[in-house]
Amino acid sequence: MPKVKWCCQKPKQKPYNKLAAVLRGYKLASGLNYEQIGEKLGVTANRASHMIARPADEWTIGRLRQFCQAIGCPLQEALEAAGE
Repeated sequence: MPKVKWCCQKPKQKPYNKLAAVLRGYKLASGLNYEQIGEKLGVTANRASHMIARPADEWTIGRLRQFCQAIGCPLQEALEAAGE
């Protein structure tokens, strides 16, 4: 029997990541791209872009501090976003 995709099914959505929203906002405000951020962190641009997409519970405090220093984000604001 063929599989049927019902029209009433909603696509699965990822939960809202407030930490990623805060970090992306500061990244845009600073005018840096992922290559420049990666150079400051000592990682590749691809790795830097994937770091932002991670859930807040996967970040270490040290890595979050480094990332915040690279983009000019206050650490306290990032920690508050990660806690919510």
